[in-house]
Amino acid sequence: MPSAADTLVARLQADCTAAEAAERTVRAEVEAQLKEAERARAFAWRRLSALGDMARIAALEPDREVAVERQLVALFRDIGWIDTGLDELGEGARPLLDWLRPIAEALHAAAHPAQADGDVEPTEPAIADPIAAFRAFEAWYEADRGQPFLQVFERYMPPTPVVEF
Repeated sequence: MPSAADTLVARLQADCTAAEAAERTVRAEVEAQLKEAERARAFAWRRLSALGDMARIAALEPDREVAVERQLVALFRDIGWIDTGLDELGEGARPLLDWLRPIAEALHAAAHPAQADGDVEPTEPAIADPIAAFRAFEAWYEADRGQPFLQVFERYMPPTPVVEF
């Protein structure tokens, strides 16, 4: 038969074990939330970089077709998938271009609003909100390819030894 002291110590040890388990659970939840917040932050900055660059290119080029081509080339070059032109992309990239071309066109239309010529009404771009369209593209890409599109911007950089001369 355990003594009263042994029973007390056993109950206190059980409390300690339960508290440690609760702490591990909270830490795991917080770490998961932090990881998701880090990912959201990184993707927001990557989205800004990608769409910001595309918007700046669109603003610089008045010709719609040239601007769209340059925007897409800049995006795929930034990802590291091409060096010079879209013709370097394989046939597997066709769906990406089909999603991204209207976004590039909308960015160009926003930078160069159509002027009404006499009786002709200016046409609105097919996409009114390029950010929402880009997010829809991201959702499609992740569903289709199994990884987030903005993750393609990550490049492994092997450790570089520090050498002192």
